[in-house]
Amino acid sequence: MKHFIPVFLFVFLIFGCSNDDDNNDYHDYHLEYVNVLSADVPDEFIYGRTYRIYVTIELPNSCYYFYNQYDYFYEGTSRLIYPIAHVDDGVACTLNITETTFSIPVQALQSERYIFKFYQGEDDDGQDMFLTIEVPVI
Repeated sequence: MKHFIPVFLFVFLIFGCSNDDDNNDYHDYHLEYVNVLSADVPDEFIYGRTYRIYVTIELPNSCYYFYNQYDYFYEGTSRLIYPIAHVDDGVACTLNITETTFSIPVQALQSERYIFKFYQGEDDDGQDMFLTIEVPVI
């Protein structure tokens, strides 16, 4: 029985972790921030309540997929929102611009005005551009 475990591990390592290059189900990809087209934000927040913000983004071609991923950064009273797309590499893409909408829950836990900054790409100097919406808290 003592020899069974090392033999099992050896067999598993050789056959269980094969890297089959002929398997076309796997391909390279990268993650990329995508542009926000619009955001549906309440006119005001009531302190302590939770709200949903609806964000519409653009996926530029058939290689872009959105799986409800986004970066949400705090910067003082500002909230920076960067939607993240999964982009397939090394496959043929078709020009198929699509829009999709997702939601972000926000609980109003500050008394100061919220400043939402939704990513809209980069300018010619490589600086991030934002759709900025301010929401007062009552």
